[in-house]
Amino acid sequence: MTGKGPFEFQWGNMRGPGINKEFPKFKGADVKIIISGSRQYELHSSVLKNASSRMEELLPDDDAARLNHKAIKKGITVKYRLDLAKNPLTDEDGIQVAYILTPVLLDEDGKASATNAVALDLENGRAVDPTFLAYNAVFGAFYQVPIDLGDFSKDPLTDILTNAMEIVKVAEYLDCIETITNAIEATLLATGQVLFTSISNLPLEWLTFAFRIRSRVLFREAMIHAVGQFNTDAVQKGLYSLNPAVGKMLDDKAAGLENAVKKSFQMLLSYYPTHLQRERTVGRADRDNIGRSSYGNDIMDWLALVVVRHFFAHQVADDQTHHATDMGKSVIDVIMAGGDAYLTRQQLAAWHNFFPMSPRADNVLETKIDELKHAVKQYFTAFTKNESQLNIVATPVNHLTCTRVEITEYPWESFAAAEEGSDGGSGGDGSDTELDEDMYN
Repeated sequence: MTGKGPFEFQWGNMRGPGINKEFPKFKGADVKIIISGSRQYELHSSVLKNASSRMEELLPDDDAARLNHKAIKKGITVKYRLDLAKNPLTDEDGIQVAYILTPVLLDEDGKASATNAVALDLENGRAVDPTFLAYNAVFGAFYQVPIDLGDFSKDPLTDILTNAMEIVKVAEYLDCIETITNAIEATLLATGQVLFTSISNLPLEWLTFAFRIRSRVLFREAMIHAVGQFNTDAVQKGLYSLNPAVGKMLDDKAAGLENAVKKSFQMLLSYYPTHLQRERTVGRADRDNIGRSSYGNDIMDWLALVVVRHFFAHQVADDQTHHATDMGKSVIDVIMAGGDAYLTRQQLAAWHNFFPMSPRADNVLETKIDELKHAVKQYFTAFTKNESQLNIVATPVNHLTCTRVEITEYPWESFAAAEEGSDGGSGGDGSDTELDEDMYN
């Protein structure tokens, strides 16, 4: 079953912005829902059925009370009643909603024959059950009432995420995820960088949440950070909790990024400046520049190449590249910084203890090393692109954020649906540099 989305009001005085003012009790409503003693709703079966496939099952025409003339004269319009009851299928992981709705038949006077409500207290001085608040949020969303997830100025975003997850459970039970997705997205996105920082800190939790509400923008953001942190203990330990389709996508994306980093370092370690290369000839070696004297003229270039490769070989041997928890970001950062970020004058002085040379030669070697530092940046530019919406200048992270999530890759929808509703654009710095498709996709 698939939820039908929010109901479009098309009749008389119930159309327009004023509709929200009557929530949660509407005049002429034909459905009464009792969540607790202080949380009771009088809503419209037409709205509920249109928004929720589950409500279609709970509110069949045959179960509507046949109100007698006396009841109608008293102004009684309620023909259905739903009470909250404990969910017998609740699992230990708390994935399913704790309470569900059960029908209570009404007689011709509009009176209930029994009660199934689990909590008829008035909630005086008590902490409100989060499921109660979740039902309130979903019912309100049916009538375009904004969803309240908490106080963003006071509440930790992890608590707000918990509140949102309770709403998701209710929406999944009522089969109306589409109804709450946009409302929750809008509420969360309004927090700006606070949200994106939270996603970068808890990518798997947000990835699960985004998948359950079918939010492209949140899923994409969480996937970018989850891939960048794939080698960390936190992500490795949490992989089991992901939906299999999401887990496979994360695993594939991470493998692609790791392979791209590995190949980039392979190319770095295989790099030779073009001016050092020679063409094979069949003539005289001294005349065709393939003799010892010709190669000897490039001795400072070769020494510089040895020094640079020595440094990066150490990084690879120490597992500071694609096998590292940051997939080599720390090394990539120093490569892109260049200059004194690595192989400083002080570090080279230690090398000169083994291979001393004149001050002039020392300066020449340093210049050659700087040229190589600049040249090898070409292999790592793509990894510096920020595809996330997190401002990594203001909030630096210790992982790569260059993963792309295409509109065809969201696990819950087909290519056609994804293409039709593309979220368009991306975060980042606007660079045109992209990872090589053969290396990464």
